[in-house]
Amino acid sequence: MRHINLKKIPLLLASLGIFAGIHAQNRVDDKVPADCSNLCLASPAFDCAKDFDFLAAAIYEQIRVQGGEIGFLTYSRDQALYPVNGYGVYQPEFFSWGFKVGAGYSGWSEGWRTAIKYSYFSAISDLPFQTAYGSAIVPSTYSNNFVSDYSQQYFTSFGNLQAGNKTTINDIKFTIGRPTRVTDLVSIDAYYCVEATLIMRRQVQVFTNDVAFGPNSVPVWTNGSPTAPQQRFASASGGYYQNYQKYSWWGVGPLVGLKGNYFIGRGVGVYGDVSGRLLYGNSGVRASTAAAPKTRLNNPGNNAILETPGLEAITVNSLYQFCPAIETELGISWSYTFDEEQIRASFQIGYENLFYFMVMRTVVNEIPTRSESGAGIGTQGLVLQGSIEF
Repeated sequence: MRHINLKKIPLLLASLGIFAGIHAQNRVDDKVPADCSNLCLASPAFDCAKDFDFLAAAIYEQIRVQGGEIGFLTYSRDQALYPVNGYGVYQPEFFSWGFKVGAGYSGWSEGWRTAIKYSYFSAISDLPFQTAYGSAIVPSTYSNNFVSDYSQQYFTSFGNLQAGNKTTINDIKFTIGRPTRVTDLVSIDAYYCVEATLIMRRQVQVFTNDVAFGPNSVPVWTNGSPTAPQQRFASASGGYYQNYQKYSWWGVGPLVGLKGNYFIGRGVGVYGDVSGRLLYGNSGVRASTAAAPKTRLNNPGNNAILETPGLEAITVNSLYQFCPAIETELGISWSYTFDEEQIRASFQIGYENLFYFMVMRTVVNEIPTRSESGAGIGTQGLVLQGSIEF
């Protein structure tokens, strides 16, 4: 079966846009007066303007989170008290596709423009972790160690880990602004917005094949004497130690942004967009740590599996708070005006970065329970956008 490399699509589209811009007719596309000392309106001066514009964009981005650590990789599995030469292990995050759609109207007084834009992004990531000989993975403090060890003093270390997560972001913006041409080559749009955001994230970590050592193991008693320590979470016997978090965030608040364009010529330009918002809403998290320990009896003539009572610790937290967020975008654009149809088509390709602060309030699921206070979640990646005005 022939495979298509999707990572080459943005490069191909960008090349086509630049090629078309270089070979476009050399003229002033938007019929803007040469003298813009009075801050001309940065929109096409159509003879029969309808004052409407529409956009559609594809985004190819990756999630980044704080406060979602899985555990640490230790290179000395004989130490049960703390990781030795520990190296952080984090949730896998793969690039995924999303989209944006929007519409605007610029027929108001003095050229003011109102618009609405909806964004959707969803990413699913799943990856197994396997350790080398002599090493092991120690779960982070976001999991409840008592569930696995029946003690707060020791950490069970594991040889295998299956981790996965799903993140969905819905966002809608109501914007008002006035795109203004400062010079023949530079336009600036200071805009104001009311934004509503809904974020849902689920992440799970399943640890198996624990390292049987000292206090981390449960000996099997035979004829009044204990045998060697046995694995309690062996995957072959169906044992596992699982940690799970479910996050939710919704917020509404104001946004202020500034977008600038520098026109190089022949329809090609460079643009940048930066915005900040302060949302108020509800942040919730549900944390669950469960253990299903099973021990295989290896006595001669007896190969049964001994099931010991499992435990589960569940903690739910919800609070109302402010959430600041910052978004930046930088890229190149190309536009072309069709004189007879009185339509301008535009294409943009850029790099976007969006980060929400203080929404990953992961619960530290121990006896003295608390939640993180400053961790956040963000996205970064390519934006491929097209728009049309008439």
